[in-house]
Amino acid sequence: MKRLLLLFALTACLVARAQDEPEPPGWFNVSKLAFVANKGTDPANAPIQYMMFADKTVKENEELFGQYLTLMEEIGQEEKNQKVPETIKMQEEAINELRQNLKDNPNPEIQAALNEMIREFERQKSEALAEHVKPSKSYSYDPATILRRLKAIAVNQKIYSGYWDAGNGLYSVIEAPRYCNLEEDDKYSHTKISFAEEDRYKWGLIDENGRQILPYSYSWVNAYALYPDAFPELDLIFIYKQDPDGSVHAGIVNYRGQVRVPFIYDDLNGVYHGEDIFSFSKNGKFGLVNVKTGREVLPFEYTTFSRIAGGWMVSKDDKYYGMVSLRTGKLMIPMKYRNLWSDADLSFITYDDKIDYYDDYGHLIRTENAPTYDD
Repeated sequence: MKRLLLLFALTACLVARAQDEPEPPGWFNVSKLAFVANKGTDPANAPIQYMMFADKTVKENEELFGQYLTLMEEIGQEEKNQKVPETIKMQEEAINELRQNLKDNPNPEIQAALNEMIREFERQKSEALAEHVKPSKSYSYDPATILRRLKAIAVNQKIYSGYWDAGNGLYSVIEAPRYCNLEEDDKYSHTKISFAEEDRYKWGLIDENGRQILPYSYSWVNAYALYPDAFPELDLIFIYKQDPDGSVHAGIVNYRGQVRVPFIYDDLNGVYHGEDIFSFSKNGKFGLVNVKTGREVLPFEYTTFSRIAGGWMVSKDDKYYGMVSLRTGKLMIPMKYRNLWSDADLSFITYDDKIDYYDDYGHLIRTENAPTYDD
């Protein structure tokens, strides 16, 4: 039972629920286990892999999960065995450099001091290694066998190879592909679970109890592109979706999986606090979409779309510039200017070297001559 409690502490994803509600799942990062089982040589390149098991499943297979925990502890210890504390490395490099610099110095006192320093370093190094690095030992259980048994248990559950906290109690995940045969064990011949790198994974969205919110058909699920803390009332998630022809388009859904902005855009261009109108790109041009209605409020005709105070500076030809309102998405300053003169006070420079000053509502308030500079 102590092992089981520690296992739950390691997963760190269980959420307290009322007794009449289902237990949330335990997330298990099996990246290191899969890496060792496949006899990998570069841990830095091991793909991140997750399995999600219900609390009931863990309890029913307590012995297996205890073996898994023991094995993970041993794998972690082996990693420590292969590392020398960074402070020891730095000291060793410094002593070697000092030894090289003093190798031709005939002064016996200096050589004696150097030898004493080396002996003291070796003593401290031995103590540090004894404290931080334990003797290596073989694994108590075969990593490939433990991984195979975990996969077999998960045949009738969901298995994921990626995991991302999407906020609002939801998680974006990649579901591992499932095929019509499980090679490891004939008992589970109706399905196969694969973690092969060449398999095409798709992202979906689940809640904390594993209930599917979005199907696993998206190229990427990204709640953070919309800064959810700044838009709690919008409850939106930015998503890329890949079409059958391989092209990828961007759109927005809410946390119930309902499409709010259709998947017809190339990318999300800009989002700012408190706004319902977002900038997207489509076919190389920029425009605006109201995310509450999904309607385009500014046509996708602009080659320049740059945020300035109170709005967007826009252009259709990168020659004549104006400004679009953040509040309405409508053109509020005509596109007749050579460039922006000042963002702070909304002023644009004309083609006859005048400066037009506008208020926050796009009303022209005055015109001045542009300053001249003597050579």
